[in-house]
Amino acid sequence: MKKKFLYLLLPVLIIFTLLATLAGYGYFTAKSFTPHIATLQETGTKLSVAFQAQDLVAAKTESQTLRKQIDELDSKYQKLKWTTVIPFLGNYSQDGQHGLNAGKSLAKTIETLIISVEPYADLLGFKTGQATPSGQPKAQGIEDRIVFIAETLDKISPDLDKVEAEMVIAQKELDQIDPAQYPQTLMGKSLRGKIIEIKSAVGESTKLLSQAKPLIKLLPDLLGNPTAKIYMVLFQNDAELRPTGGFMTAYAFLRVTKGKIEPLSSFDIYDLDARFNKKIPAPEAIKKYLNETYLNLRNSNMSPDYKVSMDLFYKYYRDIPGFPKPDAIVAIDTKFPVEILKIIGAIGVGGWGNFGPQNDPACDCPQVVYALEQIADRPVAGFRTGRKAVLGPLMHSMMANAMGSPKHLWPKLINVFLDSIKQKHVLFYFLEDKTQKIAEDFNAAGRIQPYAFDYLHINDANFGGAKSDMYITREVEQEIESTGGVVTKTVTLSYNNPRKGSNCNLEAGQLCLNGVYRDYVRLLVPKGSKLISVIGSEVKEQVSEDLDKTVFEAFFTMRPQSQSKIVFKYELPPLELSTYKLLIQKQPGLPNVRHTITLNGNQTVVDIDQDQELVLN
Repeated sequence: MKKKFLYLLLPVLIIFTLLATLAGYGYFTAKSFTPHIATLQETGTKLSVAFQAQDLVAAKTESQTLRKQIDELDSKYQKLKWTTVIPFLGNYSQDGQHGLNAGKSLAKTIETLIISVEPYADLLGFKTGQATPSGQPKAQGIEDRIVFIAETLDKISPDLDKVEAEMVIAQKELDQIDPAQYPQTLMGKSLRGKIIEIKSAVGESTKLLSQAKPLIKLLPDLLGNPTAKIYMVLFQNDAELRPTGGFMTAYAFLRVTKGKIEPLSSFDIYDLDARFNKKIPAPEAIKKYLNETYLNLRNSNMSPDYKVSMDLFYKYYRDIPGFPKPDAIVAIDTKFPVEILKIIGAIGVGGWGNFGPQNDPACDCPQVVYALEQIADRPVAGFRTGRKAVLGPLMHSMMANAMGSPKHLWPKLINVFLDSIKQKHVLFYFLEDKTQKIAEDFNAAGRIQPYAFDYLHINDANFGGAKSDMYITREVEQEIESTGGVVTKTVTLSYNNPRKGSNCNLEAGQLCLNGVYRDYVRLLVPKGSKLISVIGSEVKEQVSEDLDKTVFEAFFTMRPQSQSKIVFKYELPPLELSTYKLLIQKQPGLPNVRHTITLNGNQTVVDIDQDQELVLN
């Protein structure tokens, strides 16, 4: 019996010894890669430093070096190719090759992007080692650079196609690496998390490029090349929060011709309503909470979806004679001018005074915000038409100062604009379907998104609560319980207003900023969700369907220097949640809102300043 066992075991021992020997050879061969890997890390650090220093010459040199070093490492790595047949070890050898292939593709994308941005390096704040990037006119103002972009940006489209192709290759290579087969840490350093982080970063970058590429191709057209464009800039006062970001208080018109911006005219929203003579029944919430029978255009942004709101607004606006027909309606809130002024400094606006980003103790808010509120809302005798027409002159002064600002500030101005889009302080509505589709793909159009998994959008509307949103902070708790395939959620909304109330008596003639908050709140959740209970609402809760979501509606009031909570409990419809995915869409006009999410006892805390998809454990 023992002899028979030895006969069976001997071949196994021989094979195991052979594999161990081969694996040992592979290990020592792999160990010889250490100097190459260290050199790669050193070059990567230099490349990162070059980008941080905005030195395009150094970045170009280091990117070329990096690509060469990756090619050399890949050539040496081929000596380990035979190890792919070894059980267990072969998986890691294959992963190494996938990683190298991805690295080669990413190195190519960096080189191509550097070459593509060289003509625009000055505008982006990069040092190029020459007075003027190749092909770019010698001009000192940012406006000249924008004109240059409008006239030449379409030339980089072929480069973007190359970059996208390489990014897709890199993503496919990384998709073949399974992080689960790696330990959480190795020699005290995170390993599995780092692999997941790299895969996620490449995936998100590929998606962003795919979304941005059509927008970049379209940018010359948006900048008025070859045909001039007219934009209606709509100011939404987020201190008085409404569904798409704020009370629509003023608007201005701009003409853009080959990158050059020309202000036309500006008005307050009451002037527009004074010319609107149709008797359109008001939405039910407006009738109920503002006691208005007919629709005023200032209240036409009741849909949480910016396009749906603007469809309604423009439907009636276009029939009012004497106004331009814009190519787009661009909404901004107070956060946008504040961030711009933080970069360019305080400005003077002829006939209106000075505006700056510094804190004003009178309201504990940015001075520009307080000045706008003083102009627009302090009680005065007579009709209020024209008082909010400050938007046009303010925008003109801001643009003029931005255009004349030093070159080192230009990248910061561009970042403010991009961050404002991402955080929904700037929204776009285009009249042309093709352009609108590109804006939506870039998530710049304030759309409520379709989503196959768990979903949450919280939407507040301040009805008659003064400018209290200037002081109110919000927090959200989501408790998720999954039992027997049934998912129940409890969503708790906490509101806090720590500031003393204003004197809102009209006879006092003072500026009413902080009053009794009157909040019409809606939760948009997956279609088919069943409401179990609502605690904290002062009216009977309502359930409806809109925008392919189930909508829970409630209402509450809150005095200054107090707190309120409203709690929604509901059951999700059948969804594929074996991997629990949750999309939280931020309401335009709001700052960061902290969400604490508990799934079966595991807690995740995230600050939502933009739309965000979460994968919960």
